[in-house]
Amino acid sequence: MAAIAAKAALKSIKCTQCGGSIEIHGGHNVRSIVCQYCGSCMDTKDQFKVLHQFLNQKRPFMPLKIGAKGKLKGVMFTTIGVVQMEEREDGEVYRWLEYLLFSQTHGYVYLCYEDGHWVMLHEVKDLPETDIDMAMPRKASFKVRDKSFKVFESSGAEVTYVEGELTWQARAKEKVRYVDSICPPYMYCIEMRGSEQEFFWGEYIPYTEINEAFKISSFEPTGIFSCQPFAVSPLFESASIGAVVAGVIALLMYFVISSNGSLVFSQKFDSKLFAEGDVSKDFKVSEPGKLYGIKVYTPSLKNSWSFYDIKVVDKLGENKYFDMPTALSFYDGYEGGEYWSEGSTEVTAYFKIPDAGDFKLEMFGEGGTGEQPEPQFKLSNTTVEIREGVRQGHYTLSWFFICLLLGTPYLFRYFSFETQRWADGDDGEGDD
Repeated sequence: MAAIAAKAALKSIKCTQCGGSIEIHGGHNVRSIVCQYCGSCMDTKDQFKVLHQFLNQKRPFMPLKIGAKGKLKGVMFTTIGVVQMEEREDGEVYRWLEYLLFSQTHGYVYLCYEDGHWVMLHEVKDLPETDIDMAMPRKASFKVRDKSFKVFESSGAEVTYVEGELTWQARAKEKVRYVDSICPPYMYCIEMRGSEQEFFWGEYIPYTEINEAFKISSFEPTGIFSCQPFAVSPLFESASIGAVVAGVIALLMYFVISSNGSLVFSQKFDSKLFAEGDVSKDFKVSEPGKLYGIKVYTPSLKNSWSFYDIKVVDKLGENKYFDMPTALSFYDGYEGGEYWSEGSTEVTAYFKIPDAGDFKLEMFGEGGTGEQPEPQFKLSNTTVEIREGVRQGHYTLSWFFICLLLGTPYLFRYFSFETQRWADGDDGEGDD
């Protein structure tokens, strides 16, 4: 009991290689201590015996120093050790720091730092729902803790700097294989050291929280980190998402509300009928008060125009319910090797009839290729259709476009962010 009490009270030791004073911050699971002065790696389980030495170590820039204390997720942690990892790919060198933090109540966690970005990780026993390996293709997906992760990177790195207390024995140039997968702001990592495989659950921590927790002034991040969440103001996000949802509802309502109705009249007119003057055709209205649609379609128009005067009257021709003078024209051709066209070969109008009964469609038509009508101009294949019970949903479609316009800035920023996230990963950035 006295030995355990003495070890718990131990606050510092002398390096057994160089005699330098080393402060002790970690718990009983610390396996080795690396001297900041001479790089000696000492075994905490064997009287601090020197196991090996990290020679000619060049200390990297470290925003957190050994011994720094800070509260993260409501837990007070102490920085007890740090390892620098290095990856070389296509002539580029990428480095990041992995800090080991210790809490008397919550044990050990890792705080990884790269280019101003911070990720807090802890070892877990949770395994993916499907089998995965260390060479999974990019964007391959799997589930852990009911969250869907995508593989961001599968690669390898090596240890280039070690200082302080660690729960394992690090070695210079030690090789590590890893798979980083993301579900922002979360990260799931698999690491392979030799034959030992470990699993880590991580969460992106904004640099402002790190600065506040440890009372430091770390640099503002550069680029987009692999598991960095897309972040905008809550008001902008809520308003944009609300607009998108409203737009989707408006579009669904358009398809539900809109209807072409049922066909009650269809007649094809030719040049011979028009040559005789006004054309009159009978049709029946069985459901008064509903919206009717009348469509005129002349597919034979080409580099020409036509004019129609269309009326809907009662059987005796005494009351007029609809009168539509309308013109159609269609022109096309090639200019500078490019095809062009303008105009239309059809038009649709809407009307209502208050009473059921028999009605007549009266129609006059003429056309030509110049400014004046041509008596011999052929208005062939002109079709007139009348549909009953037409429902127009164009106002809901208008709301859809308005909502889409309101939500577009958010969507644009989001997709730009995601595009850059994966593009940065292609350049080798985003490692943990």
